Amino acid sequence: MTNDRISRIPAPVVPGISDSTRVTAGDLVFISGQVGFEADGSVPTDFARAIELTYGEVERALRAAGATWEDVVRVNVYITELDQEKLKVWRETRNALVKVPEPSASTVIGVHSLYNGATIEVDAIAAV
Repeated sequence: MTNDRISRIPAPVVPGISDSTRVTAGDLVFISGQVGFEADGSVPTDFARAIELTYGEVERALRAAGATWEDVVRVNVYITELDQEKLKVWRETRNALVKVPEPSASTVIGVHSLYNGATIEVDAIAAV
């Protein structure tokens, strides 16, 4: 797999925004939207905990496909009631969980609601 960064000139001025990625790959793995619930099925009350559980589910799906975060080429993140504070918590928590030299292309989308009251959902595409 080749993964090349495509940078726009001038670059985006918004901090934390990734630019485009061109990937040439043979096999793609599509990870459906994952949400994180506590072991008892409840929605975590702490947003950072919800992020940890959700990204843990994505990672489990990646491992089942023989992939890691380094193989991920595209991520969509859906967050309920998205505001600057939630965005900050998401970035900090995600960065602590997903340690890759070059992050994948990604989109963060604010939504009204998610499955069963979840506050975050993540889907991904990996090239293996």
